Amino acid sequence: MKNIFEQLIPFLPSKAFAKVSEYDETDFDIIDDSTDEQIGSFSLDEHEELVSFSLFEEETEEGNVSKEEIAAIADKFLKTFHPTKKEYELSAILDLDNPYMVVYEKRDETYGLFLHSMGFVVSVSTAGQVTQFHFTEEEYEVENTNHIITKEEALEQYIDQLDFALIIEHYDHEVYKNGDSKYHLSYSLIEHITDVPVDGSDPFSIREENTYEPEISYQDPPKKSVYELVGITPEYNLLDVLKEDGKKTEVWTKNKSVASGPFDMDELENHVVKLKFDEETGDLLGVISGEEFENDGDEMSLENAKKHALDLMFKLFPDTNERFRLEVLEDWDEEEFEDEFEDEFEEEEDFEEFEDDLDIEEMDEEEYIEHEQTYTFYFHLYHHDIKVDSHVSILEVGKFTGKITNFDLDIPASELYTFLQTIPKVSKDEAKEIYRNQLEMELGFSREYDENEKAIYKLTYRPSFPATVGHVRAIEAMTGEAMFVDVGDATFL
Repeated sequence: MKNIFEQLIPFLPSKAFAKVSEYDETDFDIIDDSTDEQIGSFSLDEHEELVSFSLFEEETEEGNVSKEEIAAIADKFLKTFHPTKKEYELSAILDLDNPYMVVYEKRDETYGLFLHSMGFVVSVSTAGQVTQFHFTEEEYEVENTNHIITKEEALEQYIDQLDFALIIEHYDHEVYKNGDSKYHLSYSLIEHITDVPVDGSDPFSIREENTYEPEISYQDPPKKSVYELVGITPEYNLLDVLKEDGKKTEVWTKNKSVASGPFDMDELENHVVKLKFDEETGDLLGVISGEEFENDGDEMSLENAKKHALDLMFKLFPDTNERFRLEVLEDWDEEEFEDEFEDEFEEEEDFEEFEDDLDIEEMDEEEYIEHEQTYTFYFHLYHHDIKVDSHVSILEVGKFTGKITNFDLDIPASELYTFLQTIPKVSKDEAKEIYRNQLEMELGFSREYDENEKAIYKLTYRPSFPATVGHVRAIEAMTGEAMFVDVGDATFL
């Protein structure tokens, strides 16, 4: 260990010393000399070679070190600790917006392709500081094949499994390299397969689709107030009202022992119910309840709970039947879940070890109370029967009381999307052809494990997009523009 740490010293941000970790004799803590605080750690393998290193800085210092200099720093680190492992080559430099991740992998001799997920990863900040290092090596085998189909054959097989969903999508510039951060009518890519076996055999297919009720039946908005629908009755006292960023939050309780805050508006807190409103319109935006469960009565049916959820939604939106679709809930067996959890701790010593991992002191400081079990409903936003993607309002109803225990409204401002046409100018077949023109299939390896935990690498074709670097994930339905994700300043060798 002493020799390894001496080699680490030039890569540390301050003068420090090392000591054996209290958890594992192969792990070591790095302690700052001046503050006596731990600033990092490193680990050795059975041959006393460095396998991991980490600095604990919460915010990595920024600088203007070039990508070429980053690669040189990573190379110096690697040659310092693993000078004999010359079979690992530089395969990628990824910009993670400080730090960079520099990857070294082994290249297969037969096909000349990198064996991904095995090798060295060195993270280097833009100030030139090595912040992370990890080495992964395992037993592996490359599965050779006698028959390899052409790229064109692989492309046809991939395209045949491809589909698009017509949605309204936010082209966030932080996600899409060519996005304008506005909402668009869009064909969103649905991939049923991720690669094509090189021998032309059927690829592994994943076909999972959310099931939605075809429509929500219209009902008259209830005459009860929002407070009554949530479960706030005259026995509740208003503890506090807070206003911030155009939002007003009210804190209610019926527990006489709770008299004041402070209250965290985004956290569940015991014995209080928090309601969040839009300060300008007065519309309810959210509910979070930390009330103690006291009811020993019968559990209500899912259908009854659904009625409670719809009552609140129709109170807030009289056109709920046109604006939302309700996700069909999957039934789950609570007893089966509890049995599985108990199986994880069959041995008493396992449970004691689990208890040791808990912060008991922290639990003692905060009163533990039982909260009511709930039914959860997901209201997906729609506009003229077109789904507005990634906007789902969550509503939870207590299984015994019928109270709204959690509500989070997620809808964008109407002026951002309601002006959009919902009849596309580009057909789905045209969108698929636009996608095809951006696509190439390239050879690579997929990795699986056999029954002995040996890694098995299989040759496969995977989609690539050489013109855009980032993968195309959507086609704008009015203009036909291919929208591709931003992979940052990445270099793949």
